[in-house]
Order: sequence, then structure tokens, then C-alpha cells
Amino acid sequence: MLFLLLTTIFVRLSFGLHFSNVLGDNMVLQRSPQQAVVWGFSSPFDVVTVNFNGFKDYTAADLNGQFRMVLPPMEEGGPVDVLAMSTITGDQALLRNVMFGDVFFCSGQSNMEFTLGSGFNASEEIARANLYPNIRLMTVGQRTASPTPLTELQTIEQEWSIASNESVGGEDWTYFSAVCWLFGRDIHDYLKGAVPIGLISTNWHGTPVQDWCSSDALAKCNQTKCKHATCNGVGADEGNSALYNSMIAPFLPMRALGAIWYQGEENVGTGPQFGEDYYACQFPAMIEDWRDKFDLKDMYFGFVQLAAYKENGGTPVAALRSGQLAALELPMVGMASAVDLGDLYSPLGSIHPRNKQTVARRLAATAKALIYKEILVHQGPMFAGAFAANSSKISGSIDETSVLISFDPDTLGSGLIMKKVCCPEDLDYKYCSGFQLQTADQSWHNAMAMVYGDTVVVSSAMVEDQRVLGVRYGYGDWPVMTIFNKEGFPAIPFTYTL
Repeated sequence: MLFLLLTTIFVRLSFGLHFSNVLGDNMVLQRSPQQAVVWGFSSPFDVVTVNFNGFKDYTAADLNGQFRMVLPPMEEGGPVDVLAMSTITGDQALLRNVMFGDVFFCSGQSNMEFTLGSGFNASEEIARANLYPNIRLMTVGQRTASPTPLTELQTIEQEWSIASNESVGGEDWTYFSAVCWLFGRDIHDYLKGAVPIGLISTNWHGTPVQDWCSSDALAKCNQTKCKHATCNGVGADEGNSALYNSMIAPFLPMRALGAIWYQGEENVGTGPQFGEDYYACQFPAMIEDWRDKFDLKDMYFGFVQLAAYKENGGTPVAALRSGQLAALELPMVGMASAVDLGDLYSPLGSIHPRNKQTVARRLAATAKALIYKEILVHQGPMFAGAFAANSSKISGSIDETSVLISFDPDTLGSGLIMKKVCCPEDLDYKYCSGFQLQTADQSWHNAMAMVYGDTVVVSSAMVEDQRVLGVRYGYGDWPVMTIFNKEGFPAIPFTYTL
């Protein structure tokens, strides 16, 4: 035991005092009312002083040589330099050009990894980045996984950088995340450029939700062993939690305002770690666990409901979209539905739609409402209820076999509209509404729909003289989406038994 301890001390002493590698020059630390944290490593039990902007205090490193300093609440702005100094060796470490503002994590699989140069209007979007020097970026490297939580990153793709066409417009699938950048830019503009924005892109293509969950989060859904060929991450053998341990855990001392998430495709399917029921448990468990581990109980979390896509003849993605909705039961969680943004001709496959601008704008709307308390519509119409027309007192010529759909008033915005869309060739245009009715034989029939004020009336000649048992909307891998609020947000798919 003594030998091991002395070995640890020798390694730390030989490496010298340094800040954690998740921190760096040009970074953004979280502004007040939170108190930002800086941390790093020195000799075990070293006394480390931290000095910046007239503030000076000291802290002791622990047995492993890790020191941690909670800074006083800081208003937005900067820059400042943060200096740490060891009282044992006299070594110094310096963070230069640090700003205080709002910090966001951006995580998930390939649609979050998807870089700006692969999306629509790539050249224009990349060129504009030079206008945003107060947005700072960091990209965590891949080829990194661990069976236990790490205190530092194994690889870094892009160290903290000032936004520019170089730092935003890297090679495809390297840096920087398109959704993350566009979201951060929208928030920056909303705050009129007065608040620096820090964006941390930590994602990995083709990874399921369980890779991003701690062992505690997995235990909440009775998951302890990986059963999916790719759930270890590409080239990793460590099992579940491998990417949480290596790409999330090193950030845990950091203060942040929130996170955005674009993932779910890898959990589409059947089996114990796939589909609606599993995701409806594990995804909310992950969110709650991240909040616990970061010690940020009110941490904002925005996620993307999966877009329409067809891969290898189609996949049962509708169930996964339904499972995602369970996260909305948690406070401070917002959803940006992308169901209407399918991109059949994307050169990267329809699973990778190129319209990341709309995705980011919808995510930013949830952040404006939930974080900054802006009163605005930030969600598409959410199903509230349905009943058969013959049980209502609505007058007029509505057929008795019709079903009336109502929506949550808070999501109606300025009112409902029905958009004309391109219909599949095998679908009669009058039934191209996205709605289906279920009859007593359990079969589903395409239906017509009309908007009456804040209500949608659904009917079908194919169910005449039959008992209607259920109604659904937006069902399928590539559903027809016709119902929106006037603010442009799509109605959220649902299935309901009458």
C-alpha cells in the first residue's frame, strides 16, 4: 500500500500542477447566480492558491492530488486570467482569456455529431461564425471509453476555441456540431450578444442511450449488462456506461446552465434495450442522474424527437419517438420535434437530415421558455383528448363516425393550421392527413381530417357502420405531418384508444 501511494505521489509530482484538461484558454465559465468551479491536479495534500480579478483563496488537494476551487458568483463578461499556484513546488498553471457566460453541453449520437459543413447553407453558416467571438467551443475526442469514471478526458478533438470559420468549419464528423453551434448562436443572439456562450460538444455516432448512463442510472431500469453489439461504442469493450465514464464524468465539477441531446436511433428495435418501454425508462433516468451527478437540480435539458427516416427498408422508429415523450414529465425538459424534417435525399442517408437550422431553432425556443422565462410558444400541439362525434353536442354535418381531437391549450399558440403536403403515391390525397382510425377488427384505416378552430375532426368512409376504437396521428417511420400551430411547430404524434 505504501509503495502504491508513493508511486501515485511521484507521478503527480513529476507531472506538476495543472488544471483539468476540460478547462482551457478561451473557455467560458458559468456566470451567476451559479458559482463557477475550477479544478485540477497537483501533489496530494498540496495547498493551491487560486487568483483572478482581485479574488484570491486557497484550497487543499485531496489524496489523489485533485484540488477544487469554487469561485464567487460572476456577472457575464471578461476576459480574465485564472492563476493557480502550488505552495509545495511553486508550480503555476494559468487559464487565459476566460469569459463568464452561459455554458451548454451538446451530446448524443451522429445527428449531434453531424458537422456544419454537411448541412444546408454550409458555406454561409461557416462564414458567419467570424461574427461571434464571444461564443467559445470545445469538442471532446472519440476513440475513448472507460469501464470506470475518469477525472480527465482521454482525447480532445478541439480545445477551447474562439468561434471562427476555422473552429466551426472543421472536417466533416470532426468539429463542430451543427446543432450545437446553431443552438448556441440562437441563444447568443436572443441575449443580444451581451452574454458569452460556451458550447461543449461530446458525442459519438451509433451509440445507444445506455452508453451515456452511469451505472446508477442503468440500475434504475434494471440494466447491468450490455446486450447490444454496438452499445460499447466503436472499438470499445467496456460495456454500458463506457462513454458516460470517459466523455461526461470528467466534466462533473463544472457548472453549466443546461444540455441538449440528439440521440435515439440506436435504440430503435425490439428487445430488452430497445424500443418504447426501455427508452421511456432509461432516458428520463439518464437526465435525472446527470442532474444529480453535476449537482444541478434545475439543469435545463432539451432533446430532439427523431425525424422521419428510412434505412434499409424502414425501421420501427415510431415507438421510439413515443418513448422519448416520457422525459417531458420531468421539470425543465423541452422537446424539439423533428418528425416533419425528413430528408429523403440527404447524401449521408435519410437518417441524417440536413436541416439542422430548424432543429436548433426549436431547441432554442425551449431554452428561451424554460431557462430565460420568455413567454413564447415553444412546442407543437400536444394531444389532450379525443371522443366520438356522436357523443358530443357539436352541431352541423359532422359524421357520427368521426372522432374529434383536442390539444393542450398551452401548445396551440395562435391556432391550428393544416398544411398541404406531398403524399405517398399509394395514398389517396383526401386521406393524406396523417390520421388513422382503428376499427373493432384491430385494423387501422387512413382518414380525412379538417380543422375546426382548435379542434381536428377525423373521419373515414372506410369505417362507416363500424365501431371506432382508436385514433392515431403521425405514426410510422416516415409519417405524413399536416397539423401545425401557426408558429410553425408540428403536432406531436400520438396513439389513443377511445
